[in-house]
Amino acid sequence: MTSDHLADWLAQWHDVRELVRVSAEVDAVHEIAAITDRLRSAQGGPAVLFDHVRGQTLPVVTNLLGSPRRLAAAFGATSLEGLSQRIDDWLSISLPRGKLDTWKLLPRLAELSQWPPTVVRTGMCQQVVKLGRDVNLADIPALTMWPGDSAPTITWGQLHTSSPMSAGETSAAQNVSGDARRHVCVVPLEVRGRDGLLIHGDETSELWSLLAEYGSRAQQLPVAVVLGSDPITSVAAWAPLPGATDPLVFAGFLRNRPVELVAARSVPLTVPASAEIVIEGFIDPQAAFESAGPISRETGFFGSCESLPLLRVSAITQRANPVLPAMVPGTAPSESHWLDRACERLLLPLARLWIPELVEWRWPFAGASRHVVFASIHKSYAQQARKVMHALWSLPRAATAKMLVVVDDDIDVRDENAVWSSVAAHADPARDLILWDGPADPLDHATAIRGVGRKLGIDATRKLPNESGSARVAQPLRWTAEIEQRLQARWPEFGL
Repeated sequence: MTSDHLADWLAQWHDVRELVRVSAEVDAVHEIAAITDRLRSAQGGPAVLFDHVRGQTLPVVTNLLGSPRRLAAAFGATSLEGLSQRIDDWLSISLPRGKLDTWKLLPRLAELSQWPPTVVRTGMCQQVVKLGRDVNLADIPALTMWPGDSAPTITWGQLHTSSPMSAGETSAAQNVSGDARRHVCVVPLEVRGRDGLLIHGDETSELWSLLAEYGSRAQQLPVAVVLGSDPITSVAAWAPLPGATDPLVFAGFLRNRPVELVAARSVPLTVPASAEIVIEGFIDPQAAFESAGPISRETGFFGSCESLPLLRVSAITQRANPVLPAMVPGTAPSESHWLDRACERLLLPLARLWIPELVEWRWPFAGASRHVVFASIHKSYAQQARKVMHALWSLPRAATAKMLVVVDDDIDVRDENAVWSSVAAHADPARDLILWDGPADPLDHATAIRGVGRKLGIDATRKLPNESGSARVAQPLRWTAEIEQRLQARWPEFGL
């Protein structure tokens, strides 16, 4: 069920009862979020389309990618567990080991040319254009999610910007192939009046570095907030990709066709042509940050009050009949947690490039899909689990995880009971715990200092004699293959 347009995607899921419509009038303050939260289930629950939002003309859809079935279907897969298969298949051919493998790689290199975005002259996202005095963010039904939120927020906006262009680069099209590098992320945007948006990022994000870079050049930072692009592009924007990776190139690879872009109307950027709504504007790096109140975040808690940069909106473009996607934060599993699960599957093959002994990993919902990581490894030498911990702490997102648990490859890290049983059986607190101070998740409210914290690594692998200080190794209780086969053959005799 892949689609380039949100409207087609919604129609497909409505036909199979994965999308429910609410025709009664609903309020953007708390009511939409409360309905969505009540419909959530262990498997994510349905997407919800609200046709009539009080005081607004645009409908709102929530929980769009908030189920494993819909997420997998977006990639043409039957389950989230299969999302890594295409990347695994490509990498298995693409990494040359000799002359023959190099020849095999050539068709794959030709395929690379199909992934970068292409620029088209017109896009559906610009069927309606509002500039200057016509700009009014009140026309977009931004939601106030939970009691305690300080303001309405846009939660499913993909923030597009780029590094400063070289001298002579002035067109938006040059942003695709020129020196400027595209940056895409998803952050909450707090509405401030008719034309202001506070960006709820943090100092660890690339955006803060870009602000400093633009400030050193005395230039304003151009930004485009994209709402409602195709599902795969949305996941690519959400994913914690390595810094040099262009999310739209990654999306083109996952889609098997390039993402089409169109030049923005008021900023030197290009944006997905199939988007529902695009908000364009500039951030003045020289301007003082503005105070922001707390808003609900994807961890299931409120973020802290802080000072944030202000995006001054210069244009809003949209389809003739757009739908606003909104992500409702909450306790797991909410839409953001299923997105994190999809990213976990997509990024596993890439993590194995840096950590060859890594077999599997899991970011459990209990850790908000960001604070805790379980990993299983092929262990062949002493202290290998510690080497893996430090390698994981060097990867995006895992760099701020405050607990890593490493187990042997025969432990299913998707089974939390199996992981903790391995900890109980094989981890000696005097020997197998690692404490390390480093960067913490800015959304971790448990740290004494925001963004700085202590990390815990637990080596729950079976110990080799030269790392345990003893020849004693715990042996699990297992039936032999001969007993299993005999039991299978005789089972009908037992009347069970």
